[in-house]
Amino acid sequence: MDVIMLTALSRWMENTDLEEITWRSGKNKISLKTNNEPVESIIPSSPLQPVLAPAIGIFRSSQPGQTNALTEGMKLSQGSELGWIETGKTREALKAPCKGNLKIIAIKDGQPAEYGQPLFFIEPE
Repeated sequence: MDVIMLTALSRWMENTDLEEITWRSGKNKISLKTNNEPVESIIPSSPLQPVLAPAIGIFRSSQPGQTNALTEGMKLSQGSELGWIETGKTREALKAPCKGNLKIIAIKDGQPAEYGQPLFFIEPE
């Protein structure tokens, strides 16, 4: 069983009332169990503030015909424009949630972004 099938199966299970499923093929066997209890965060604590993708789409660093010269280490004010997530004809702006220094740019123009994916990390002042 490959990762794609496991992903599809686990997503399917989330939308049903099944709590456990077992799959066998020859000597291979896999059991999946769902647990609807909240999961503790496994993200380590950090002084950096992440800027997360608000939707699934393509990251654009600027509006068409404009430039956005973001560089790591630059100072940002709260609400500074960091780019856009383009989903079809819709664009959602990415703005700095706080004043600080842009420490990490984790995405490039034209790359796909998943919902909740960290795109930037800011060190708050």
